[in-house]
Amino acid sequence: MNEHIAEVMQSDHERLDKLLERSAQAVSEGRWSDAAAELETFRKGIVDGHMSVEEELLFPAFENWEGGEEHALTALLRKGHSDLKVFFLEMAEAIDQQNAEDFGDLLSTVQTILKQHDAKEESELYPHLAEALSDHGADAIQRLQTLQEAHS
Repeated sequence: MNEHIAEVMQSDHERLDKLLERSAQAVSEGRWSDAAAELETFRKGIVDGHMSVEEELLFPAFENWEGGEEHALTALLRKGHSDLKVFFLEMAEAIDQQNAEDFGDLLSTVQTILKQHDAKEESELYPHLAEALSDHGADAIQRLQTLQEAHS
C-alpha cells in the first residue's frame, strides 16, 4: 500500500474542513438550501465516515496497542466527537431558521474545536496507527474511501 493511514486521515481532515467552508460560504451568500445540502454532506462525511472509522477501527486498535483498556486520549477524542455532533445539529437548525448570526457563532466554535481535536489526533494518535493496526491501516483506508465515495 502506498498510502499511510496517518496521511489519509489527515487528508480527510482537510477535505472535511473544505466541505464545512462551502456550507459557510453558502450561508454568507444567503443560499440556504445549498448551505443545508453542503452541511449535510459535511455531516455525513465526518460522522458516518471519518468518526465511525476512528471509533470502530482506529481507537480500539490504539487501545489494544496501549494495553487493552480505554485510553485517556481515546476517551477524550470520543467525548469530542459526541460534543461536535450536537453542534452539527444546532448548525443545521440555524440554517433551517435562516439565522446567519447563530450559524456563524456555531461555526466559529466548531472550527475551534475541530482545530484542537484534529491537532490532537494528528500529533498523538495517528503517528501510532500503522504500528497499532495489524494491517497497517489498509482496512481503515479502504473503508474511509468507500464511505467518502458514498457520501460525495
